[in-house]
Amino acid sequence: MDEEQLVSALLAQSDEAIREYLERYRPLFQHCAARFESDSKAREDLQHDLASFALDRLRRGAFNAERGRFGTWLYRVAWCRCVDLKRKDEAQRSVELAPAGDDLPDSADQSPSPDERAQTREIQILVREALRDLPAHERRLIELRNLEGLTLPDIASRLGITLEQAKYRHSRAEALLRRAVLSRASRRELVE
Repeated sequence: MDEEQLVSALLAQSDEAIREYLERYRPLFQHCAARFESDSKAREDLQHDLASFALDRLRRGAFNAERGRFGTWLYRVAWCRCVDLKRKDEAQRSVELAPAGDDLPDSADQSPSPDERAQTREIQILVREALRDLPAHERRLIELRNLEGLTLPDIASRLGITLEQAKYRHSRAEALLRRAVLSRASRRELVE
């Protein structure tokens, strides 16, 4: 498949096109991930994230063939995603220190506040509702990974698919679930 055919097939969500996309551009994702992540497990997760993120951007219409080649666009998207994730990670690591005082407790209260408990219950309800509305195969992937605790290789083996496909499909299912939950949360805020 040439690039134009591959892009068209990816937009049509062809399994064969996704397989070819993952194989053809694996070195590109490996290159980007290797520049930003030294841990091999984290690097593998980052490669998967890059492939999924780029596909999502493609489906949202971010690629324009008139402005350049797909491979070049893909590299730019993957590299920028790595930079964004690194910045986000570094921002979370920065810690503000408070001046020490005599009235500070020895340890922080670990129990959730009433507000946090209520928010947790609301989120649980939203997630359950969103899970019910997911297509059966997407819901099954979420259940295998998060409820049964299977690893991605185990999921791939159980479903008779490749590890790359299991990673992609699980990531896609999580993205669909996340969108469904956020959509429900937005609608509830509008009603309130």
